[in-house]
Amino acid sequence: MQSYAKQFNFDKAMLWGDHLRVLLNSDLISPGEISETLKEKGIFIGSSEKADTVPLLSACLLTPDEFSKLIEKSFVRESGQKYSSSSFQLSSSSIDWKTPLIDDFSSVIDGIQLDDSREFASSPTLTVEPNGELKIAYTVRVLDFSKDWIQQELVYPAEIRLKESSSGFKIEVDRYRTSKDTDHLNDKITKALGKFYKSQNITVDEKPFSIKFEDFDNIDRIRFFLQLTSASDIEFTYKEVGDFEIIRDQEAGALPKDPQIEWMEGRVSKINVNGKDLGKVFLLHESRYYPFYFLIKMKVIYTFKFGTNTGDCGIEFLFAGKSTKDNDYSGTIFNFSIEKLSRLEKNSQHEVRRKIINKVQEIRDKAFNFVSTKK
Repeated sequence: MQSYAKQFNFDKAMLWGDHLRVLLNSDLISPGEISETLKEKGIFIGSSEKADTVPLLSACLLTPDEFSKLIEKSFVRESGQKYSSSSFQLSSSSIDWKTPLIDDFSSVIDGIQLDDSREFASSPTLTVEPNGELKIAYTVRVLDFSKDWIQQELVYPAEIRLKESSSGFKIEVDRYRTSKDTDHLNDKITKALGKFYKSQNITVDEKPFSIKFEDFDNIDRIRFFLQLTSASDIEFTYKEVGDFEIIRDQEAGALPKDPQIEWMEGRVSKINVNGKDLGKVFLLHESRYYPFYFLIKMKVIYTFKFGTNTGDCGIEFLFAGKSTKDNDYSGTIFNFSIEKLSRLEKNSQHEVRRKIINKVQEIRDKAFNFVSTKK
């Protein structure tokens, strides 16, 4: 666990001219970052288009500090953070599950290995947050020398947060990832946590509970998704459905002889629908059609109000982790991610995201329990 990736030497690897132009024109550097760097150098123009700004900045000599700020955008991936959740059932609601892990954390994760060409830029570290949550944070550096130099070393941050559920009977395991590598490593760490907790008789099972695709039939799966739109309280309220994705279940038999849906027969295996497409939104509301397709993804817009922080957030719900090319979604796990969020003060963003996740977790659990009790 003490293997650290080499550090990039910004002072000895400065770029200029055409070499700098390659970096600036890549998708790794945004137009706004280029404009901001130009402004810091006292260059103000009326356009933020790369066609206008890249030639200007490429003709400049950057200081080591200016260059390092730019290059870190291509080496560190903090956008596109995805989220998933599972839980461990506690053997007792009064048991202390934090202290044992804090005391033995190094031994719990000892032996976890990274794949070839992967290194820890920072090893997994356990900290206690002010709100009482336990946070395991780390970063992985991916080395691939077959890529262009600006993509040879990429750093991906990730973290796992452990907290007690509102009911007090389970540990919520909230996992944040920014790449397939951190997703895979989060799996390994969660597995190690489960093994440790079960060996200490802290949890009932070694394997955490997750909502899986096969927990539902086609009808109940759609009802589960629709229950995610039932949020309505002072702080968090459903606003509208965005896009959703449906897969035709080829084993469900022929579609009904109904002009509204029979056009799909033999022609459509997957359909992506915009929530405002009234011609196809019936697929979510006509229950007689539910047996004939899988609903696997849906975006929902919610309105939030946490004190003075108000706005909208777009949540994408989906069954993720598909490993086959056909329509076999068994084993996929229900996840969600915050895809859109209203502009907030920087010092409020983390707390608002945390509250949104807590609200969505509550909605998810209520939806699952609602469908389960109706069986």
